[in-house]
Amino acid sequence: MGKPAFNPVRDLVSGAIMAATSVPQLIAYAETVGYAGYRGLSTAGPTLLAWGLTTGSPFMNAGVTSITALMAKSDLDGEQYMQEHGEEAYVELVAAYSMWIGIASVVLALVGFGKLAQSVPKPVQSGFKWGCSVGVLVSALPNGLFAKGSSEMKGLVTKSDLWGGIVRELKIQVPAATGAVNVTSVLYALTHPMDWALDATILFVVGTWFVMKGKNLLPKFLPPGTEVIIVTAVATLYSMNFQYSGGVVGEIPAMDPDAGMKIGPIALPVELLDFQKVLDAPIVERFGGYPILFVSASLFAAVNFLSIMGIASGFETDNGIAWSAPREMIAQGAACG
Repeated sequence: MGKPAFNPVRDLVSGAIMAATSVPQLIAYAETVGYAGYRGLSTAGPTLLAWGLTTGSPFMNAGVTSITALMAKSDLDGEQYMQEHGEEAYVELVAAYSMWIGIASVVLALVGFGKLAQSVPKPVQSGFKWGCSVGVLVSALPNGLFAKGSSEMKGLVTKSDLWGGIVRELKIQVPAATGAVNVTSVLYALTHPMDWALDATILFVVGTWFVMKGKNLLPKFLPPGTEVIIVTAVATLYSMNFQYSGGVVGEIPAMDPDAGMKIGPIALPVELLDFQKVLDAPIVERFGGYPILFVSASLFAAVNFLSIMGIASGFETDNGIAWSAPREMIAQGAACG
């Protein structure tokens, strides 16, 4: 099949559909990292633009995944940093870490990691996908089952003699095992259905089912991703018109009229950080020095590239579109930086 011919109308429609279906993901992943959901919407555009200008694929786009959101929060100890310094400072810290991941991606591409990654055995790739699935589940369940999300679940776990004791022991004996702590909390959630918020749970279960099965129920002429738009629209209308007890994105703060990105007379609601503040963020101190920071950023870049590699390989097999590992890794670096 090969690369499709350029068609601006089709490409604009495809881009609009992708943008619409990405809204709930951008919100969810921003909250997974640890800050307000609206920031996922206000920061996505420049990243996607940088990716589009550097990638060799006509189909792929770049973005945060659930596993990379969880990795960022874990690497930076996001909850503690937010409590100590506030959300704005945490946003600058995440931005600084993203910049280092971008630098590490380019360095890894230049030293040949991209080609090396193509030799990763299939069982390792499969294990990575299963690990990502577990990470998604652990991240999504608290907000899907409890009215106040993970904060409510953690409070309930702390009050439990059994489960709270397990979590405390894990933190004392294996302080680096944050994943084990999160999984223990989720096991508590699954075994205590009486603590669930009824309407939040119904929306979570029905929404998940419809996103997974909806394409088989909807008319075939509708574009892919329509099921995501329908679920998001229905859930939003329910939240607006009924006494919904679960968490919502909340009101998006009004931007300063002079803020954002301007292209001629058009002002785009894109949040621009002060670059000097990003450079001044204590990212090096957070990791204990440049060597550990670069190693952590490189591992992050390598893990994220495995998912890009899997998608690119799929397009090569199904559509005959060859891809360049070094180029896609540099594109990842451009999107992160």
